[in-house]
Amino acid sequence: MHFLKKIEHQGKVLRQYLQKDERYLLKAYCKKHCSAAIFRQPESLNEKIIHRMLYARDDLFTQLADKYRVRDYVARRIGEDHLIPLLGVWQRTAEIDYAALPERFVLKCNHDSGSCQIILAKDPQAIAKYNRQLDYCLKRNFYYVSREWHYKNITPLIIAEAYIDLFAEADMNITPELYRVHCFHHKARIIEADFTDSAGHKLTNIYDENWRLQPFTMSQPNNPRAIPRPVLYSRLLDLAEKLAEGIDYCRVDFFISSENIWFSEITFTPERGKIRFSPRIWDYRLGELWQLQVGAS
Repeated sequence: MHFLKKIEHQGKVLRQYLQKDERYLLKAYCKKHCSAAIFRQPESLNEKIIHRMLYARDDLFTQLADKYRVRDYVARRIGEDHLIPLLGVWQRTAEIDYAALPERFVLKCNHDSGSCQIILAKDPQAIAKYNRQLDYCLKRNFYYVSREWHYKNITPLIIAEAYIDLFAEADMNITPELYRVHCFHHKARIIEADFTDSAGHKLTNIYDENWRLQPFTMSQPNNPRAIPRPVLYSRLLDLAEKLAEGIDYCRVDFFISSENIWFSEITFTPERGKIRFSPRIWDYRLGELWQLQVGAS
């Protein structure tokens, strides 16, 4: 399986040389009857995200997309108390001492998206599976997968973080597992609250800064239950705005436990510009919040 994935990845690397980013993104985003001008003069949020993918080359984005190096930035801006405890950093899976790690923890690569693994068992068969997945991810440059430039020059590492139990004393049906705060010109304006209910359904509610449910969805259906405003909601927005200071648009993700607000990541190109808005007009309404300087990030 991983051998086939390696071949697939090499194909994506070759594709980058044969099909430049503009042409690839026009095809990938079903813009067959549009010219690249739609990305050069963007209006909607998705179009502006793609504009950033094509034209932004900001080394700060690379630093903050690095799940290891971003920790220093977060510590300076909002304090180490909001960082999930770091258990280890390694260059190769052979260096990981699983015996020294707790029974439950999280493993992930710092240079990509989707490599995160929640470790709930450390038997030899499970460890071999974790290592195979991580070995594959370490050799993969995520830029060639997604065309998100800020991933291209990150030095790959494996990091382990403490496992945070968000539902120890909470009802998972009405407790968000992740908050995604969209900041426009360092102001928190739109908040996604993500849920996985007891039936396994993935749900997302969209709120404004006053915790008012918005009349649209972003890629996933709403949670139909009544969701109470989080006790730490105002603090959450304040932390997001501090991390987004000086950035015209980004999404800052957090976990909230019964004890703390924990930083997750900063995202500069959410869903690679393929957010499914319903109604679609909200793609343009959110795009109006981002006063993008064309030709800039």
